[in-house]
Amino acid sequence: MKTKHWSLLFLALALLCGISALVLAQYAPEADSIEICSDGKPVRTVPLSVDGEYRIESEYGWNVVTVRGGKASVTAASCQTQDCVRYGAASSGAPIVCLPNRLTVTFCSEPEYDALLQ
Repeated sequence: MKTKHWSLLFLALALLCGISALVLAQYAPEADSIEICSDGKPVRTVPLSVDGEYRIESEYGWNVVTVRGGKASVTAASCQTQDCVRYGAASSGAPIVCLPNRLTVTFCSEPEYDALLQ
């Protein structure tokens, strides 16, 4: 195949992946709560319906996790890169991670059951 054909095939595949990601993101379930873990250990579970600020300290540093308006964000951190702060507020999706401080904020939702099994 010519280079032009490979380029068109790659472009079509990339476009299909992008559209699929947008459709799946639209139907992603909203989380009910967040689980804050420090160094892989759960520290706190917080409902997204209750606004508040939570300072999480460990031997690696500190982070401030803020819940406001049904969304969670890391608003302050002692790490140099501040990637976790730049992540912004979210109510679902990928976890918020601060690698230097070993902190993760995972979005959790209650499972929905169509029927109860006995």
